[in-house]
Amino acid sequence: MSTRDLFLRSLNASFLVAGLTALVGTALAPSASAEPFKLGADQKVELENNNYPAYPQYPTPQAYPTPQRRAPINGNAQNNQLNGSAQSNQAPPPVRRPIPVQIQKQVVLPANFLGAWNVQGQRMKVEAMPEFQAGAEAVFAPNTSNVWNIGGNPSSGYSMSSDAGVQTSLVVDKVEGNTAFIRYSHPIKNTVAQEAIVMSLVPGGAVFNGLERVSIAKEGVTRAKVTYQLVGRRNR
Repeated sequence: MSTRDLFLRSLNASFLVAGLTALVGTALAPSASAEPFKLGADQKVELENNNYPAYPQYPTPQAYPTPQRRAPINGNAQNNQLNGSAQSNQAPPPVRRPIPVQIQKQVVLPANFLGAWNVQGQRMKVEAMPEFQAGAEAVFAPNTSNVWNIGGNPSSGYSMSSDAGVQTSLVVDKVEGNTAFIRYSHPIKNTVAQEAIVMSLVPGGAVFNGLERVSIAKEGVTRAKVTYQLVGRRNR
């Protein structure tokens, strides 16, 4: 054996001893040290044996198919169908009969009130606003004398005229026995005169006793009221 071969063998032996020493040191290192602060062996055991619940593992992400969009439900169509079904099941509304219009019938004025009358009037009372009191007393005479003509029928209505120039339609409010309640209105200059008359026939029908109230109004405000006592005699 040459010197070269001896050198190589001694070199290999040195490497082999060094490798065994490293392996033995590594294997003996955990058991050779009893100090937990250097290796942390005891700390690891305590953490693994603690009472805290372990966190669950997160599942592996999975790919889910994209849901397909559905066509929207036609709510109006369904509502219409439901409404139609509900309406078809409901009873038809009751038929309302038209309310008959009540036409006020013309009160019949008996024939013994018709014709020409000579009427005498005596003023009984004058009631007016303070600013019109004196004027009303001057305009309405204490005593009057006129001729009335009353005519007409229930179908065409009644009218009244006088020799003082009054010509107007006559409203018959009511008739009770031999007493008639009539009224009319006519303009006097820029005012309106509303006259209400009560005629009570004396037996025989040639004479009546009555009252007449004249109201003078302007723009809906009554300014004066004058009351007359009447005596009428049939004009032959």
